Amino acid sequence: MMAIPRTQPSAYPAILSYGFRPFFLLGSLQAGVAMLLWLPLYYGKLATLSLLVPVDWHIHELLFGYLTAVVTGFLLTAIPNWTGRLPVQDFRLLVLVSLWIMGRIAVFFSQETG
Repeated sequence: MMAIPRTQPSAYPAILSYGFRPFFLLGSLQAGVAMLLWLPLYYGKLATLSLLVPVDWHIHELLFGYLTAVVTGFLLTAIPNWTGRLPVQDFRLLVLVSLWIMGRIAVFFSQETG
């Protein structure tokens, strides 16, 4: 019996072959950076160009930054296992990751874009 390939051959980097790879990596990096920024922001030693006050920015980044990245990475990896379909990968995954990154930048600089 012939095995069904789990992914298609790709010219893109391996990090874009499964959803958990970029989203778990970027989610953990975003969580670390957000923790490093949190205390200086809270005590007024560092300012953002965000319309959100520091506490709201922190809450927003936990819910829509870290949590969204982890859940998205899990679902993009689990759903192909549950359904037997090929995973979202390559250019489509790059677009999703880029949208997530642009969302983080848009919130951080929302005062300039609003």
